[in-house]
Amino acid sequence: MVNKPLDLVSAVISPLILLLLAAGSVCAAEGDIIEVPVADADLLEAPPEPEPQLLVDLNPLPAEYDRQVEVLEQKGGSLGYNWLFKDRNAGRALEYGFSESSRSGGVFYRHMEKDSNLELEGFYLNENDYHGDLILDYRGDYRLHLRTESLYHNLDREILFSPSFQSGSNSGGLATYEPIQLDAGAKYGVSVVQDRADFRYRLHDFPMHLNLGYWRYQREGSVQQIFSDASFEGTVNRVFAQARPVNQQVQEGRLGFDAHLGLVDVIYDFKFRSFEDKLSTPVADYVARPDLAGNPLTLAGAQQHNENPDSRFYSHTIKLHSSMSGGLVTGASYSVEQRENLSKLTDTVGVQHARTYLQNAAGDFVYTPDREYTFSIRYRRQEVEHGNRGAVLSSNLLLPAALSRPPVDTVKDLVIASVSYKPRLNLSLVGEYRGEFLQRKHVSLFPSESSWALPENTNTNTGSLAVHYRPIKGLRTSAHLSYATSDNPSYGESFGERREGKLLANYTRSNVWGLTGHALFRHDKNDEVPHYLVLLNRANPDPVSYTAAPLSFRDKRSENSNIGAWVVPVHRLTLGANYSYLRNKIDQPVFFTGVFVPSQSGAKYVNRAHVYSLNAAYAATEKLDLSLLLQQIESTSIFSPDPAVFTVGIPGSTAGIGELSTSRAVQRTVSARGEYRFNQVLSTSLEYTFRDYEDKKAENSAFNGSAHAIVAVVAAKW
Repeated sequence: MVNKPLDLVSAVISPLILLLLAAGSVCAAEGDIIEVPVADADLLEAPPEPEPQLLVDLNPLPAEYDRQVEVLEQKGGSLGYNWLFKDRNAGRALEYGFSESSRSGGVFYRHMEKDSNLELEGFYLNENDYHGDLILDYRGDYRLHLRTESLYHNLDREILFSPSFQSGSNSGGLATYEPIQLDAGAKYGVSVVQDRADFRYRLHDFPMHLNLGYWRYQREGSVQQIFSDASFEGTVNRVFAQARPVNQQVQEGRLGFDAHLGLVDVIYDFKFRSFEDKLSTPVADYVARPDLAGNPLTLAGAQQHNENPDSRFYSHTIKLHSSMSGGLVTGASYSVEQRENLSKLTDTVGVQHARTYLQNAAGDFVYTPDREYTFSIRYRRQEVEHGNRGAVLSSNLLLPAALSRPPVDTVKDLVIASVSYKPRLNLSLVGEYRGEFLQRKHVSLFPSESSWALPENTNTNTGSLAVHYRPIKGLRTSAHLSYATSDNPSYGESFGERREGKLLANYTRSNVWGLTGHALFRHDKNDEVPHYLVLLNRANPDPVSYTAAPLSFRDKRSENSNIGAWVVPVHRLTLGANYSYLRNKIDQPVFFTGVFVPSQSGAKYVNRAHVYSLNAAYAATEKLDLSLLLQQIESTSIFSPDPAVFTVGIPGSTAGIGELSTSRAVQRTVSARGEYRFNQVLSTSLEYTFRDYEDKKAENSAFNGSAHAIVAVVAAKW
């Protein structure tokens, strides 16, 4: 829980008054224009020239011809209370939102006239859930936008395995695995606050804007930290769970300009961003560990773990583009970026001030010769390099030097070419080619201490065709088909071949009823998934060597579909229903051990979700509105390896793994709301929401729970 007490009046009303006073001062200052008299013509020495006959009368128009703009002003607010009742663990039922009863309030103010515009809106639910927004515009020359918002995220508390157990150790004998739960009764959650300020200034007599921006992202609260002091070598292994406070901040500043210079528009943007963890890195006592041969490797004592390193980032970006109107549009951009690691570790050095350098270039060409055809070519290039890295040294090792692989440097080129053809007003076709070409450094065929087992080049080519068709009034349809191949898939989960299809249809009949539906089908295949076996020498475990296992495969199928309907059976009543289905299925052999002789078994992973919802809205009278929402989500995931018994190398079997990994949960939501308007100024509303989460697995019943919320609000506007 985050302790940030805020008074409703001081948090909502007082800033409003201050902002209104500030806005009035700005408008008054801009209105003080001093007229400078023109010099008399008699003071000029040159003889007067004959006055030309003008076709335009330069005398000012009478006052009655001046543009009259009516001043629009709206204001209002609301006060209410949110009663929250919890049953058991409501963290998953109410994942977002502070789970305590609280007062609430909101305010808005809009003032629009000929030369200025002021809009202010804010809502306060509790100290962790609120938002505020201010927009101030004066003659289009000055535009200020301020926004703040906060959201609370409830987090889980995991229970470690119990009781302790013993298993074999590479050092001989039996090793004990012991759970240490240090967070009994703890509740976890994080408050996320975002503040944003944007200012835009336009030069009066020059087509140029100055842009300034600031963004802040703050996380405060507590999370569960699970870490271990465990190894295959040694006899003492412990797994810890404890509370860890969170206080992190990201700040970003932006400075830039854009100008219209004849045929070309120029845009420049500078950005600086920093991340800071305001709390110290956790420290725990670890036991000494030997290597595989029994030689001392790590020292016992206090060690830092799970650091969130500070960092900073800056970038310069320049963009050029031609006029957005006309048959030919071109554009180009270039940016240079730098990221720097600002680790504060004291027992490990070598990563502090490590840097990543990025260069991005882009070019666009769009040609529209007539109303039927549009041709476009887009090019993107990104280069990523790493530098300023030192040798990694750790005081936790008997020999401080620690081997580390250099990061992978990459160069990526992307080419996209498309053709759009519109033979009729109700029919259009779009064909597209997309080529992505990736090059890597510090990679090799086998993993080693100085390189990563990745392909040097990965080329991916994709072709697609989309059709958009409106055959009759009220009906819109579209279809999209694509096919992609990759010659050297980067990782085991990457595709070598992909087929994808999308369908969308929407029909509306005279605002009386309507249907909507969409479906997405995707099939990914990779017939060349590499695996590597570790060759260990117990007498001399360093360096580690590898050998290639036979290639395996991966087959993934994804389905995502939705169908919805709505109808107005009688005047003032609208009914709606919706059903969504999501499914992913993966077939892929799995290595359970990868030392010497692998323990491999075929496996299937399936996850699916069904989402059902019903809703109704009824305008009972001119003053009374009623609404109802019912929703249920059923989600299931199953990991089922084929039955197998391993007798060579490390003995074992796949028995029981499927039962342990199966998960099934049901989430239910019921929401009812009523609003009554006494008159054009005053109204009231009452809303009830019920949320329930149920894990069908008995061992996960600790996460089951529900939350009831009742919100009563009185609002006024004039």
